[in-house]
Amino acid sequence: MFLYRVKVEEREAARMIALKGDVECSETALRSHCPIREMSVVAQATELDIYLALDDVIETLQLHRLVTALNALLEGRSAVRRTVSSELIHI
Repeated sequence: MFLYRVKVEEREAARMIALKGDVECSETALRSHCPIREMSVVAQATELDIYLALDDVIETLQLHRLVTALNALLEGRSAVRRTVSSELIHI
């Protein structure tokens, strides 16, 4: 299984809460790009952690589509640049 972890730093807590809601509402769309076993979104103060548990076997194109969709969602309507980091871990 793979774990795709995305960490987002946002300066304003109100924007963080809105972003968390946007990500949670987009779960179905994200799942259409790549097989996601489980998804968890955790917000604390000005940080948002997104955890996606992925299948053992995923195609490169599926992962690329997922990352592209997630990046577009995180960029969203905000004029402020967020600090985003991600990692893909094989478990």
